Amino acid sequence: MFNSLFKIQYLDEIQYQASLLTWDTKRIILNRSDSGLFTGKYTTLPQFQNTALGTLLEELGEIGEARLLLLDSGDSYTAHTDPDDRYHLVIETNPYSYIMDIEQEKLIHLPADGTVWHMDTSKKHLAGNFGGTPRIHLNVRAKLPNYIGNGIHLKIEGGDVDWKQVLYMDTMSYINKAVKDKKITGIERINERELLLNTSYEVVADIKDIVEKNNFKIKIQRDLSSL
Repeated sequence: MFNSLFKIQYLDEIQYQASLLTWDTKRIILNRSDSGLFTGKYTTLPQFQNTALGTLLEELGEIGEARLLLLDSGDSYTAHTDPDDRYHLVIETNPYSYIMDIEQEKLIHLPADGTVWHMDTSKKHLAGNFGGTPRIHLNVRAKLPNYIGNGIHLKIEGGDVDWKQVLYMDTMSYINKAVKDKKITGIERINERELLLNTSYEVVADIKDIVEKNNFKIKIQRDLSSL
């Protein structure tokens, strides 16, 4: 699930920078896209440029959305997969903070040692902080291929309050792998239930099958826009 990419020597500067931030919510966005969430070029926000965090974002190269994510003591995320892989840097942690690889039934503790990790988020996972102090990670979306228009518009319908946990597990994992296999050459999110894809009808048929097997409905139509 995790592969180490490189190690930075200025983690202490990032830790100090993070300690000065005001957490109005449990996430702080570090950059901005000139288009959509997945499509477009991301630029570091002015307040983070020429700082330790900004330096790391530059080192990562072409990336998607970058965020600082806070888990207070006792917090956890529900199980999920993602369409885009992630880069992680542990800023603050404790011995009882874990990411779980659900498929391998394995708890993974990442130390705050300056290592930048690549995470394969096509695998089912969750995260939890079971220690007594906060856990802060830099979480960066790996860049997905830009949607160029004239593709397929997918809209998922149905489901109750837990619909994302029921459906996203298989659907987003499939999309993640299809991107890596270059079967999806462009992607953009309209909202949680709607996607735009540059892909083949074979891939669309696979997604339709996954959605309907989970007792949801899917509307498929041609998107004639040109970005």
